[in-house]
Amino acid sequence: MTETRRITYEGSGALARALVQMLADEGVTVDVQRGGQRGTEYRDARGIAEAVLATLLATGAIESIRAGVRKFRERFPGAKVEIEDDDD
Repeated sequence: MTETRRITYEGSGALARALVQMLADEGVTVDVQRGGQRGTEYRDARGIAEAVLATLLATGAIESIRAGVRKFRERFPGAKVEIEDDDD
């Protein structure tokens, strides 16, 4: 069964691309909506340019969505990523 879930991500733009790729590898279609730059807690200008808030609309089997997020979390354990409305 195909579902669409909203995934929130906060962190490096490069890692956001890695998350999208890991979801795609699981057969999930992803639409990314960037929320702009993160708050001003970074003092280094390069850090501000790299930090993003993003909402991903992931469409596919829920197990595939979970698998992509799980693999991302395993590879990047400190990353802030959450599947909204998911109890798993």
